[in-house]
Amino acid sequence: MSDTGTGWIASRYARLSTGLKMLLILSVSLLPLGLIAILASVQSARQKSEDRREETLARLEIRAQRLNAAFARSVITIHTASTAISLSPAGSTLCGTMLHRLEAQPVPARYALFAGGAAVRCASPGFASQPAARRAGPESVRAEILPGGAALRLVIFGGTGQPEGVVEYSRDALSKLTMIADTSSEFDLDLIQPGRRMILRHQYRPGPFRQTVRGVHPVADGQLQLGITLSAIPITATDLAMILLPIFMWLLAALIGWLILDRLLLQPLARMQRAIAAYRPGEAGFEPPRLATPAREIGELGRAFDQVVRTVSRHEAELEAAVERQKKLVREVHHRVKNNLQVVASLLNLHSRGSANEEVAAAYASIQRRVDALAVVHRNHYAELEENRGVALKPLISELAANLRATAPSSAAAMMIRLDLDPFYVTQDVAVSVAFLITEIAEFAMLCGAASVAISLRGRGQARTASLVIESGSLKAGVACAPVLTERFERIVTGLSRQLRTAIERDPEAGRYSLDIAVVDRAV
Repeated sequence: MSDTGTGWIASRYARLSTGLKMLLILSVSLLPLGLIAILASVQSARQKSEDRREETLARLEIRAQRLNAAFARSVITIHTASTAISLSPAGSTLCGTMLHRLEAQPVPARYALFAGGAAVRCASPGFASQPAARRAGPESVRAEILPGGAALRLVIFGGTGQPEGVVEYSRDALSKLTMIADTSSEFDLDLIQPGRRMILRHQYRPGPFRQTVRGVHPVADGQLQLGITLSAIPITATDLAMILLPIFMWLLAALIGWLILDRLLLQPLARMQRAIAAYRPGEAGFEPPRLATPAREIGELGRAFDQVVRTVSRHEAELEAAVERQKKLVREVHHRVKNNLQVVASLLNLHSRGSANEEVAAAYASIQRRVDALAVVHRNHYAELEENRGVALKPLISELAANLRATAPSSAAAMMIRLDLDPFYVTQDVAVSVAFLITEIAEFAMLCGAASVAISLRGRGQARTASLVIESGSLKAGVACAPVLTERFERIVTGLSRQLRTAIERDPEAGRYSLDIAVVDRAV
């Protein structure tokens, strides 16, 4: 068998319930014993059938012996009568006397007696025997079935080859002769001669569960054949019960074994499984079901599960307490980091306003915008920390845009930031890089005199990916801006794209930067 076939059988077997598996195992285990018992019963039935066949053939031989004995008595009597008649004078009544003795034999027949030739000396009433020819062969008796099979004729010859007498047996007489008392009459019995047949009995009826038996036996020195056709005695109820009993015992043994296993083991295990499945974490304890089973191990299994439940509940309570302490600690750390970033941003704002040098003030403002970007990311990440979904980009970019407009220099006070954002969540690393990228591009637009900045965030056909597009007039080709500022801007944007593990597509004609960013999930 191929591995595929074996795998298919194994998969089918694995899908069966434990009860059916055990029933199959018990059936297969007891099958050899059942087969041995069945074979023994079948062999016994065959032996009985063979005995019946031999008994039938023995009775056939008895019937043949009866025929041969009747024929022999007639032959001896005719030989004696013919000798006596040939020595008696003409007109003697000896022929009639001998004929009367012949007709008094147990088997009814009609006779004709010859004496010293082919002429009939005397014959039974109504028996017209034709003159018999001389013997042509070595036989002393010639047997022949008359046309139509109505009678059997025996011609007895003397030592000189002349006929001595003729005897004719009717079919009814031979049928009665071959009937044995106290035996079944449902059989076919025939006398057979080449080209002719005498039906002595025709009562055989084939049927179900019957074995047809045929046999032949020579009669009249082999000139005839006595054939019988009958059925062996049908299988009796006792024989059938003896054959089927091993099957019933095999099935009953498998069924009893399965019932015991099912009642004492499988059903208690199923109840225990349902009780375990119904248990919900957090409950006070596990209450094992009451089981009326001698299987002590199942009760111990329930008690062991109860102990495990209590141990796990205690550990879960300890873990929950530890997690709660960790949450409080993380919440405190985030709160302090957020406050520290706000303090740093406020200090940078104070220094920027208090500086008399415009370039120094612009540098302070640039640093403040980046600290604000970090603070915005941290604040949004802290807001989503409880649900652990990541950082929501839509509120982050919106707050970042508001901070950028608030910290814009006086030359860019009229610059607008337009937003078109779909709700997405990203990791903190992606959120930081996106915040810095938007801050760099918005500051570059402020310093290069752009009128507006448009930011859009749209989902892509691919899963876990969104498209970030930023448009501004300062990003178009040919816009006049300080070379040092442009070079620094290009270097920072390229570095941020590497942190995002994506390539920025630049369209100088439209003044557009677009890139794909990895998102965690789409917000609802």
